Amino acid sequence: MSLRILLSLGLLVTCCSTLQAQQVIKQKSKADLQKAGAPLAAARRQAIHALPFQRPLTDARLKQWLQITSRCTMAEFELFLAPLTPQEQKLLQVIESKPAPIVNRLHFENLRDILKQKALVSLRVEQQREHNRLSHTTPAVENLLYGAFDAVFASIGPPHGSPRYGDVIIRLKDSVRENGWATPFSGMHFMYSIRHKDARKMQDLLAAGDKLPTSPWNPLSLGFDDRLHFANYVVTEQYWNRALAYQAILVQRNLDDSPASQKVRERFAQMLTEKDPQKFWSLFIPPRVKEASTEMKAEEIPFGYLEGKFDDQLSIRFFESIEVPADKLDEVRSWPEAQPYLSLIKAKPEGTP
Repeated sequence: MSLRILLSLGLLVTCCSTLQAQQVIKQKSKADLQKAGAPLAAARRQAIHALPFQRPLTDARLKQWLQITSRCTMAEFELFLAPLTPQEQKLLQVIESKPAPIVNRLHFENLRDILKQKALVSLRVEQQREHNRLSHTTPAVENLLYGAFDAVFASIGPPHGSPRYGDVIIRLKDSVRENGWATPFSGMHFMYSIRHKDARKMQDLLAAGDKLPTSPWNPLSLGFDDRLHFANYVVTEQYWNRALAYQAILVQRNLDDSPASQKVRERFAQMLTEKDPQKFWSLFIPPRVKEASTEMKAEEIPFGYLEGKFDDQLSIRFFESIEVPADKLDEVRSWPEAQPYLSLIKAKPEGTP
């Protein structure tokens, strides 16, 4: 009899504890950190234990978590890729001596405001300031996923950045990497291609002022599982070149016997002996050709890519150069806001996308 009573009490305590945990989890902490990456850290924290940790997620803790999860990801890559071939080992050696280009692209009509505020800023910061709004392209889906409205973006790898984001090239100094982390694709690409959800429809709902469905079984929902999955792709700055090399190794290992794949292998071999960093990264990520044939696209497949997420303000002191369309150079150099930065402003080289 006493055993039954004890078992009943134990079951009651367990049920109450579980219910309490579920109720507390649903409560949003007032100390939640509003910063890119914070939703990912919060998801991981919830994954390792259901009960709240009763400690705020601070800026310092977020940075530490990003470093921890990045180290784990790199260790797993090393484990599953081993053993490396001599050619693959050579790539790791070569790429470490060639810092990946870090480039922000923006539309020309936004450049003057960037010079006025002396910084690249996130959408959140832009909304808080009382001047002309810049034409940000950050999707609300990505903000729900990892806090994208609190980030400044730049491509890591492509020599001239991603032209679809604008005709002005802002090349950033390598030292800017201390303020950022990266993933191998955008949040929209992740939701569509990796999570197999209709990211565009989700974005349309949010843009219309609607909320996404909360049920995890609804194909248009975005929640815990999505954030936990995306967190596995986080790479911090000390591993960017190595992460790009691992991507290249996987591309090469999965080539077939087609003529296009043979050309990709030849490009891989060329990278191993290329001394010039600019030429190396042009081989690593060839420029896109408009209206390219299917075969040409297969031949020019990129070996890798990273999208950098940086703090919500990047001072102009991190700018290495500002390249504008040649026919706009004189206009830009005449702006009062541009006068302190004339040494940075130059025309885009002919043929640069």
